[in-house]
Amino acid sequence: MMDMKRRDALAPDINLEDITSSKMNAEVLRRLRGNIWEKNTTLYIEDEEDDDVEEFDIIASNEFIMREGDNLSWLGYFIGRNQSLDDLRMKLPEVRDQIGALVEGVSYNRSLSVFSFQGFGTD
Repeated sequence: MMDMKRRDALAPDINLEDITSSKMNAEVLRRLRGNIWEKNTTLYIEDEEDDDVEEFDIIASNEFIMREGDNLSWLGYFIGRNQSLDDLRMKLPEVRDQIGALVEGVSYNRSLSVFSFQGFGTD
């Protein structure tokens, strides 16, 4: 189970490039952490192994591509604590460490009005 109070204490000082696989993913976390996500802007989360990674017609700054080295637990935490994100679309792999922690973190979010989830054998 995610210790939100402990993460609240660590979050302001954590080096985002240490918990992500790319500068683009670190930038997504920075915007989520700073609660500066633009209204009516969708966040897309997809796995780099996905053959349909371009499926959503994505603007790169709104895309988090899961790769080796991404801490999905922190991604979930930052989504859960964000108050301006209103549209989240996740296409997750069938097998991946930390998916439970990602989903648990997202469950704390109260600003989402659209949440699309694909994965684990769903369409």
